[in-house]
Amino acid sequence: MALQLIEAAHVRVTCDACRTASAEVCGKRDLPVMARIAAVRKFKAAGWHNDPGEHTRTKTLEQTEREGGGRWYCPECARRTHL
Repeated sequence: MALQLIEAAHVRVTCDACRTASAEVCGKRDLPVMARIAAVRKFKAAGWHNDPGEHTRTKTLEQTEREGGGRWYCPECARRTHL
C-alpha cells in the first residue's frame, strides 16, 4: 500500500491569565469544525474555563461558547475568584 498523508486538526489552548499552561487535542480524522467543538468539550471536562465575553445577541454568545471563542483559563487559574 502506498504512503498516505492524513491531516489531523490539532486544537491548542493557552491560559490567558498565566500564559504558561496549555493543552492540546488532536481531532484525528474529524473535520476542523467538529474537532474544535469536541476539543471545547474535552477542555471543559478537564477543568479549563472558557469566558466567551459579552455579546448583545444570544445567538452570537451561543456560537462563541460552542466554538470556544473568548478567553481560556487553566484549571489552576480558573479556581481564582477574580476571573
